[in-house]
Amino acid sequence: MSHFSTDIIADQAIDQVANMPISQVRSQLISHNVNHFILVDDVARDKLIDIVFQQLMDRPGPHG
Repeated sequence: MSHFSTDIIADQAIDQVANMPISQVRSQLISHNVNHFILVDDVARDKLIDIVFQQLMDRPGPHG
């Protein structure tokens, strides 16, 4: 069972990446040192969603 705040963060990551053109997705993967050339478009998006989700989870909250 997941926590509602984690679900919201996951939805934010998905929305953020879903609204990007694939060229921007690949550019972001390059900036994170991910070899995107071997990835099909859907897998590249999924990989970037994972990265964005982790970044959002690492963001400090209101209590530190």
